[in-house]
Amino acid sequence: MHIASSSSMTMTSDAMSASSSMEFRLGSYNLRVSYLDTDDDNVWPVRRPRLMKSIRDNAFDVAGLQEADARIQADLKDEFGDTYSFWFFSPYSKDGTGDKAHGIMFRTSNFEISVKRFFWASDTPAFCSMADVGPKGDYKRGGCCAVLTHIASGIRFFLMCTHACYNEEPNSRYARVYQLMESEYNPEGLPSFFVGDMNAEPESEASRLYRRYWNDSFLTVAQSSRNGLANTYNGYECPVGRSRIDYLYYRGKGINVRAYNCDGSLYGGKYASDHFPITADIIISGNA
Repeated sequence: MHIASSSSMTMTSDAMSASSSMEFRLGSYNLRVSYLDTDDDNVWPVRRPRLMKSIRDNAFDVAGLQEADARIQADLKDEFGDTYSFWFFSPYSKDGTGDKAHGIMFRTSNFEISVKRFFWASDTPAFCSMADVGPKGDYKRGGCCAVLTHIASGIRFFLMCTHACYNEEPNSRYARVYQLMESEYNPEGLPSFFVGDMNAEPESEASRLYRRYWNDSFLTVAQSSRNGLANTYNGYECPVGRSRIDYLYYRGKGINVRAYNCDGSLYGGKYASDHFPITADIIISGNA
């Protein structure tokens, strides 16, 4: 299986014993590529400040991002480079670099990243391929994943991010690939999170398959701790959202989802993206 990169990390005994648990805010956000919108309200130079404020307002500690083209990647690093580190994967290139990417952002002062890997949503996950084929168009899809270590406690967890297939048949067909890759790339059974724009509503076959393996934080969090909107996709026209297609999944021992939020904020009455950002406040009991 293709491995993008790997790094090792040694934690001090003081850091590893500092705490038996850690809390962080996990998010997912489809940013909407910069070159699709040409109307005056949403052309990238006009929308960019709204999107950056939205990211800042949601105060992610760790997040999966989707639709980060090269321009957005550069602007994110310019805007947040002093606070966050970024790692992006593009399914449109054999080495995973370049445009039309999704990836992981994390607070540099709090986390370190290692064992970075990527794959394609297809019958041959190790090879760059266009398997999201159907009436909605033809696309290359995949996933990226890594192990993140909380510096203060030494607690580690596995995170996988995707922008899943747009066509319904391959979306459900390749849902199993993410489970297979999680099993292969997380052999230690670390607390595991799978986030992204799944392009699948809760009643879809793909979502049912995901829920056989992962827990949906929206469904498992106490209702009194579920905040904001239910729907995550707004299409630039629906302030309460049109559908729920973005998810924060988790599995493994020691995970407690304390709160969930879908932030439907508008900025001067305008949308930051055609999706709303989602967050979950998570506690992980120690595994260091």
